[in-house]
Amino acid sequence: MTLNQAQAQTEFEDDLPEVITLRSGARFAPRDNYWRFLDGVRSIYIDFDSLPSQVEALKQSLKRVLIDILQRNSSVYASNMFYNFRRLASVVAEQGETVERIETVHLLNFIAKCGTSDRLGLESQVAALLNRWSALGLEGVSDEAVRFLTSRRKKGNIKGEAVVTLDPVQGPLSDLEFEELMSAVTHAYAENVIEEKLFLLAWLVALTGQRTCQYCSLKVKDVRRVESEHRTEYQIDIPRAKQRDALLRDAFLMRPLPEQIGKALWEYAQDVARFHSELGEDAPLFPTTSVANEDMQLNDEFRHHPDVVALGAYFRQGLRRIAPISMRTGEPIHIGIGRFRDTLGTRAAQEGYGELVIAELLGHVDTQNVKCYVAVIPEIAQRLDKQLAKELAPIANAFKGRILIDKDAASRAGDPTSDIVDYANAGKTVGSCGTRYDCKFNAPIACYTCHNFEAWLDAPHEALLEHLLAERERLLVSSGPRVASINDRTIMAIQSVVDACQQIRQGEAESVGALNG
Repeated sequence: MTLNQAQAQTEFEDDLPEVITLRSGARFAPRDNYWRFLDGVRSIYIDFDSLPSQVEALKQSLKRVLIDILQRNSSVYASNMFYNFRRLASVVAEQGETVERIETVHLLNFIAKCGTSDRLGLESQVAALLNRWSALGLEGVSDEAVRFLTSRRKKGNIKGEAVVTLDPVQGPLSDLEFEELMSAVTHAYAENVIEEKLFLLAWLVALTGQRTCQYCSLKVKDVRRVESEHRTEYQIDIPRAKQRDALLRDAFLMRPLPEQIGKALWEYAQDVARFHSELGEDAPLFPTTSVANEDMQLNDEFRHHPDVVALGAYFRQGLRRIAPISMRTGEPIHIGIGRFRDTLGTRAAQEGYGELVIAELLGHVDTQNVKCYVAVIPEIAQRLDKQLAKELAPIANAFKGRILIDKDAASRAGDPTSDIVDYANAGKTVGSCGTRYDCKFNAPIACYTCHNFEAWLDAPHEALLEHLLAERERLLVSSGPRVASINDRTIMAIQSVVDACQQIRQGEAESVGALNG
């Protein structure tokens, strides 16, 4: 940096206030080259020293632009704009020359670097930044560069691509994946593999499909128990995601909760309030134990709340340990809160709900971002038959119980109330229940995917399999693939039992043959 540039930067920084306070109450020192602060439940890091030295002269104006964005839009948008500029700056730096303003040639090089697809819409985002820069009348962007950007038709980010293509890693979960994952969550909690906090967060995410920042900003008082003369209901008020002029916890989405989860979540919330007695009902619903950001926490409204990055990592890492295998990838299901949001939207579309309903369900203020949730049905929902079930059963791993060669080895041997009867097949018994818990689920269909089911080796499992496959074909014609696929996970579990029983019998036959030989 030259002496004149250093003097100019000093004058510029002296012209900035020592501290800027945003609408959320977040504060930072704009004269510093490292902006680090908490805006609500988001940790913001903007390091101007990370820019290449070739664009040193542009830092002054860039700070002004970002301050304007922070005051008018959101801190996340400002952070994204900074990282987009840094991408542009890295392309400029490749030429090795110091620049005092962005010219058309720099943009051409950047566009070429992005490639023809530009799936992230980087050109569009950089254009938004430089247009704001020019509109503020700041030095650093040539008029020709602005006119060039204005004349181009930007591709923009492809909205909902992972949803439309049913991307097996980033897109919505298939019905089988969703059921397997939530079954794994419930079983892991029952076996003390995951803690209650993660169990309830996972179910809340699955049921409501909102953004990570909304779960970060939840408080104990948002979980409500509503008593009436005849029943007790549970609800949760979820803060709406931050819009341009709306702050977190200024508006809410009310969502009813099923009793099994609602009651557990309400009792958990009361425990959190007691633990954080100084905050009581204002305590965060999912409090953080990290102290990494304590020096950044300047807004008491979100005291002890986790930030978006921390809660997202907690969710991913916790569920990654128990994630079942995806039949689409042959690997553990990729975990991310956003996938549950896409799953909820896709399922709603498949159920026939319109764009307005889906927008309200996901908390959108309009329908422009829900058009991707079309009624696309996975191919398996159309063509699952006995052969495909046989191929997929080992991957699905839907059967969670055990097979009994000797009925006397059952957990509740001699107790006739433990028998699981298939009334669709002449009332024949297919196995035993290993628990005394009265689950109220539809036996025997629900039993094959239960960890407490003890299937009998000599039971007519294949008859039930044939019955469900025939029923599936009937529903496929009468009610469509969505309804027809409701028992697909059970079909694969029964197929697993049929295959395992055949292997056991084959092994016994071979043993007898060896003895007779």
